[in-house]
Amino acid sequence: MKTSKIYKALSIVLLIIAVFAVVCGITVTGSGFLDLSNIVRGGCYCIATILAILSWVFYKKAKQKR
Repeated sequence: MKTSKIYKALSIVLLIIAVFAVVCGITVTGSGFLDLSNIVRGGCYCIATILAILSWVFYKKAKQKR
């Protein structure tokens, strides 16, 4: 299997996980004594940003001609 196809597949998988992390960040709710939902929301958004950047890098790497 060519490396460009592997990079494209990896970029698609990372993008799907990033979208899932954004959805998790939007839907997280909390209440009570130790409400850590804001920390979890920030963590989900950070993870989604990192995964989206990695997805873009792998997609660009797949497009390079050798």
